[in-house]
Amino acid sequence: MNHIYNLKHTFRFLAMLFLSIGVFLSCQKINPFEDLELTVNTDIYKAPLLIKFVDANSEAVSSPQDLKVTISGSGKDYVLTDAGKKDYIVTNNALSLVLNKNISPSPTSPIEFTVSVSGKGYVSTSKTFVITDAETPASFEIPVTNVAAPPEGVASTIESVNLAVGEKVVVSATVDKPEVAEVTLQPGTQVKDASGTVINANNVSVQIVQYTTKTEASVQSFPGGFAAENVQMSNGIPTDGDFITGGFVAIDMEAGGQQVKSFSKPIEVSVGLSQDLTNPDTGKPIKEGDTIPTWSYDSNTGQWKEEGIATVKKDSDGKLVATFQATHLSYWNLDWYYYGSSCANSGGNISFNVSSNVTTSVNSYEYYATLYLVDRYNRKYYYTQLYNFDVTNGNLNNGLYRAARGDGNRLQLYVYEKTSNKLLGNTAVFDVCTTNRVPISLNIPNPPVFLGVDIDFTAKCTNKKLNIKPSTWIDLWNSSNYTYDYATSGRASLTVREGQTYNFWTYYDSKVYTGIVTINKTSSVITSSTGKAITGTTSYNPVTNRVKIIATYETNDCK
Repeated sequence: MNHIYNLKHTFRFLAMLFLSIGVFLSCQKINPFEDLELTVNTDIYKAPLLIKFVDANSEAVSSPQDLKVTISGSGKDYVLTDAGKKDYIVTNNALSLVLNKNISPSPTSPIEFTVSVSGKGYVSTSKTFVITDAETPASFEIPVTNVAAPPEGVASTIESVNLAVGEKVVVSATVDKPEVAEVTLQPGTQVKDASGTVINANNVSVQIVQYTTKTEASVQSFPGGFAAENVQMSNGIPTDGDFITGGFVAIDMEAGGQQVKSFSKPIEVSVGLSQDLTNPDTGKPIKEGDTIPTWSYDSNTGQWKEEGIATVKKDSDGKLVATFQATHLSYWNLDWYYYGSSCANSGGNISFNVSSNVTTSVNSYEYYATLYLVDRYNRKYYYTQLYNFDVTNGNLNNGLYRAARGDGNRLQLYVYEKTSNKLLGNTAVFDVCTTNRVPISLNIPNPPVFLGVDIDFTAKCTNKKLNIKPSTWIDLWNSSNYTYDYATSGRASLTVREGQTYNFWTYYDSKVYTGIVTINKTSSVITSSTGKAITGTTSYNPVTNRVKIIATYETNDCK
């Protein structure tokens, strides 16, 4: 009994002691966890997407600057920045997006939205994304055209027109764009803003950017891509399908400091046609008297709209041109459009089964693939590009969600080494209605030595006792190659060339953190770079043949 009594007495004493300590700490406002640093993971969002905005001119010496983006489309309300916000800011030419944590996209319930981009001196464009996987990170490049230094096959002009007199504005032929484009304003034309209100101005500044069909650098700038989503037909019914272009122009005007959107009188547009252009409906060269459907593009929404037809004529020099009337401004496109295939796999996933001489992991960003649409007459047209392609033997991860919708059109894929543009192999021509897994054999001469890299990232909060394991994109690049991957809760794995020095970037909440690191089989320190610093070290594991990077950056605005 004494033992039980003593035990109860002890418990009563301890309870009173803890209660007294709690009261004391409360009175003194002392936090018992004050010196404890907590570590928090941030992998709460879905479908991470990194968009890189690149200059359409591969010879450009500088990157696009001061770009602005907007998000539209049926899924826009689910799209957030990587910090869970709605302020979409392009940082270091990149935009990191995620979907709301409560959304679960799938092939049967996709999330669709459009990213529109604009900037002073650049042609506005956009890209529609269809997200079907909640977990897999994706990256994409959107080329933007610098009006002052366009890519091969693109030319532009800017002229002032007296509205009372009217005038013809001409984009002259160049060495890599032999076609001519003309826009004619009738005398007495009034120009209107987006609301349809007449702008009180005597003159209008006219900018025309013309794209040839003869160079891939030009057609790669086709807004939205040739796999078109939600095209509005003349009957008002939207469809998905594929374009084959005969040429396109972007027309912009400004009057009285305001953007012009429409006119009191239609303008006449004349677009020169390549002498090599074939009518895909007939398989024969385009000729005088043919017609080509015309389409306008709203770069704010990413929607194409069927407008009418252009008639093929000969100009004063005897060259073929397509002419039509336009009542508003946008991209104007001469295109044959194919849609409505009934095959089971139309618009479905396509993957490529690789057979190659490479048996170890590679940096897939050192290789790329170009996909061509092959019409019923076996003529090829640029369709899209896969900006990274894993050439490892047995790989099945390369692929795309949307593919040609039949109607006699098929596809063919060519794979290249990025630095030299050397062709490594190609598929046979295939039909998406009969297959969704396509074999490809590749021969990679003298493949470089690659090292696997595992990254462990921590963000240290300087404004509170908190460490964050950020879910963020990590980018390693140098003058000859690059790679990037999505770090989930601070952890990422990628592949680089052994012994090379890389610029180390990460993006989070519209900020860029940078460092420089040499990746080899000896230890290395991440040195400082411009901007907010990344610090850390590397170590090599000979058993796994992998390098581990322990990296940290500091932030002072942890919420």
